[in-house]
Amino acid sequence: MKYKTLPITFIIIAAVLTGCGSSGQPSSSSSASSADLASYDPNSVAVETSNAQKGTIEEKSMFSGTVQPVKTVDVSSPRTGVKVTSVNFDVGDSVKAGDVLFSLDTADIQNNINVLNASLASADASIQSAQTELEQVEGSQMKQQIENSKTAVSSAQRAYDTAKAQLETAKRDYDSSSVLFANGAVAQTELTNLKNAYDEAVRNEQAAKEALNSAQYSYDLLVNETLAENKKRAQNSLDSAVAQKKAQAAQMQSYKKDLTDSNVKSPITGTVLNCNAVAGSVLTGDMPFVIVDLSTVKIEINVSEEIVNSLSVGDTAEITVESYSNEPIEGKISTISPGSNSDGTFPVSIEINNPDGKLKSGMFAEVNFVKDKSSNNIVLDKNAVLIDSLSEYVYVVKDSKAQRVDVTTGLDNGTYVEILTGINEGDEVVINGSSYLNNGDSVRVVNGKGGDNENSDKNETADTQQSGTEPDKKGEE
Repeated sequence: MKYKTLPITFIIIAAVLTGCGSSGQPSSSSSASSADLASYDPNSVAVETSNAQKGTIEEKSMFSGTVQPVKTVDVSSPRTGVKVTSVNFDVGDSVKAGDVLFSLDTADIQNNINVLNASLASADASIQSAQTELEQVEGSQMKQQIENSKTAVSSAQRAYDTAKAQLETAKRDYDSSSVLFANGAVAQTELTNLKNAYDEAVRNEQAAKEALNSAQYSYDLLVNETLAENKKRAQNSLDSAVAQKKAQAAQMQSYKKDLTDSNVKSPITGTVLNCNAVAGSVLTGDMPFVIVDLSTVKIEINVSEEIVNSLSVGDTAEITVESYSNEPIEGKISTISPGSNSDGTFPVSIEINNPDGKLKSGMFAEVNFVKDKSSNNIVLDKNAVLIDSLSEYVYVVKDSKAQRVDVTTGLDNGTYVEILTGINEGDEVVINGSSYLNNGDSVRVVNGKGGDNENSDKNETADTQQSGTEPDKKGEE
């Protein structure tokens, strides 16, 4: 039930007018006031009106999320338990792809490489000897072959004696350091280096012994076996020497990789997010560096099943990050999950260009999608539209009377509503005070005839999972 406002009672106080001049006639202002009082209806209802205009209305869906880097890279080294010798960048620093972030100690690797180079030289000598032996098996100068074989044996013996002496020295150093380590007198790094040297000396001694045995065996073949047997055995000796060198070469590649891995480089251009490497400390399993690329950032949101099918990869979204700017920025949908989360929502990712890097990881953001949009229909302030058990309706002012007009509404964004039927452009519609009206009531427009008040000039966008309108200005007088 609607209630009308009570009639306004006026108390007219008679006053004696003092004329100005000999005629004693009332002034013009007094005549105007009398005319206004004569036309005033004390039962009229004060209302505000606005001329109906065509415009554009949008209904938006709003979601919240946080800014995240599109690309995050954890950077480490396969070498752990090694001292960090230098750290070249810190949190917040910009890095380029290929920049050395930090370096590790390489003394143990260099020692291993030096030892292995000696072994490779010995292996080359063994191969050369085997090749020479194979070439001369069928020659006429068997004595020369025998002498060559003896030379190979001597060379292999010397190599073995050297390797054996190195093994004894390495074992003695390691054993004594193990005792000192148990008493806390030797650091773990030094003990590890000695253990590596000992292991390498064992391999070298075994390789030299094998080379010696091979050289001795080749000599025996020349002296005791037939020429055919000598040729077959010589080939086997060559194959063995070649295989030995391949194994040593593979080990050398491993050492060189360790050497390369000791200078840890950034795989991408970006900004240092985390830095856990400290010069002088031993590298642990913690991730030494985390690099983020903030040139493009993303916002991940979860949308309902009612909305997900209205979105497509490449669609634009309006992003608001208040800590960055009050002005909205544009983003584009990069991914839409084909499956839902456990709560029935669908993950959607929006990417934003961030060339200046001012959008930081973790900033709160609001994402708006245009859910629906309509143009070239009447758009009214939502306060103008009433509803009862019969229909939706508005009041139109005609000849200072309120006339009820049933309407059909369309989009409603919470601030404005689209009128599909019932209202024509230019109609004077009550936007405030309509709740106190009945059809046919006398009205008094408090904002002036025509109703072009500030409400008709609003051109805003309302959020809260809605939108705003952009009324067309044509038709205003």
